[in-house]
Order: sequence, then C-alpha cells, then structure tokens
Amino acid sequence: MLKVYLVQMGSLAGEKEKNFSKAREMVLEASPAPQSLVLLPEMFDTGYVPQLAKQLSQENARPDTPEFLQKLSDDTNCFVCGGGMRRQEAGVTNHVGIYAPGKTCETAGYDKNHLFFPELETFTAGREISLFKIRDFCVSTTICFDLRFPEQYRDATLQGAQLFTVHAAWPAKRKDHWEALLKARAIENQAYVAAVNCVSTDGLYTGDSRIIDPLGNVIVQADAGKEYVVSGEIDINSVNKCRSDFPLFRQ
Repeated sequence: MLKVYLVQMGSLAGEKEKNFSKAREMVLEASPAPQSLVLLPEMFDTGYVPQLAKQLSQENARPDTPEFLQKLSDDTNCFVCGGGMRRQEAGVTNHVGIYAPGKTCETAGYDKNHLFFPELETFTAGREISLFKIRDFCVSTTICFDLRFPEQYRDATLQGAQLFTVHAAWPAKRKDHWEALLKARAIENQAYVAAVNCVSTDGLYTGDSRIIDPLGNVIVQADAGKEYVVSGEIDINSVNKCRSDFPLFRQ
C-alpha cells in the first residue's frame, strides 16, 4: 500500500518564500505517514504565471525550490513531487522534480511535454517521458495540459507505468474536461491517477483534486475551492488484478 497526499493550495504570483511557507505548513499539519507520496500543484512555487517566465526563471536559477523540496522530503521522510520554472541549457521548462528522503538532489524529473498556449512563447517543451519507482509502484509524472494527450500516457504504460501523477493549474471553467480526462486516462491505462490542482481566491481555479483507481472509480476527492490536504491509499494489487482480469495490453 502507498499513501498519497494531494496538497490543494493557492500560490501568490512570484512570492516564492510565502508559497514555500504555506506548502510546508500544509504538509506538516497533514502529518503524512513516512514513505508516503506528497504531490504539489503545477508551478506551486511562483503560481501559474507563464507570462512572467523570463523574469522569474532568472530567480529560479538559484536552487531555492529544489532545496525547499528536498528539505521537505527529509523532514517528512516522504517522497515529494513539485516544482516550477526551471532554466536549463535548452531554455526555460515547466518542471516537476521528485525528491526522496536522504538524497542530495532530485531523484527524477520531468519537463512538461505539451505546452499550453500561453506557454508557447516563453517555455521549451520537454521531450521525455518520466518513469521512476516509489515503493512498489512505477510512476510517471505529467503536468496539466499533458492530460489531453492520451498517447503520452499509453507510451508510459507500455514502459511500465502503474501510477500517474498530474500536477495542474486547471481552470474551473473546464472542470468537466478535467474530471472526464482524468477518469479516461485511468480506465484506458488500467492505472491509478493522482491529480492535484491549485485553487485561487478569484475562483478561476477551484482544485477538484482527486485520486482515481484503475477501474475509473474516484477513491478520494477534494472539496472545490478549499485549501487543504487530502489523502488516499493505493494498492499495486489493484493494478495487477485489473490488468489480469481485463488484459488490454495483450493485443
């Protein structure tokens, strides 16, 4: 069994220290069980502000976000997934890093493959699928707009993925798409999907974070518009049984 914690939070634009403080307070208050998985929304450190990518990525050249996430992982003895803008040789990417207790840097990372329209002028798209191990699970990380591209999820599944994490800044006006696509990605890949979305005081983002099992059942769902941490347990045996009983991938 693996316990997964979804940190449904709002972030202040460009206010990294305040966002760090809020994320840390929320996680510590939730008292996650050791060796659990903690997920933060897309670009939790700066808020989802792609129009400020060039400016904020200069600040992100400092290792403050990785340092924060690694310390949070160490202090909670949990795996922590989160990130934001990251300046690399190819340009600025929308990045999520995976941090494990006792390490000195991220153990795996993912750059958003499918850029949303406002990101196209300032971000560089990633090219690789992310696959890494947490406990019994092979995990693949995705970010927000990736959710609309089923081929990425199928490619990851064929390479071994059993759990997908989705880190998002998904607007409330497309909530129906969010719910339908998350369920579809779980059913068609017979995998768990753990999706964390941000909230905002103006109602543009309402969270609706959730965990969905390999049969498409929502096993935990956060209240809309509320900042808090929700959690649920997932079982690798459920993935194995689903794929054994209904062998989609033997075609």
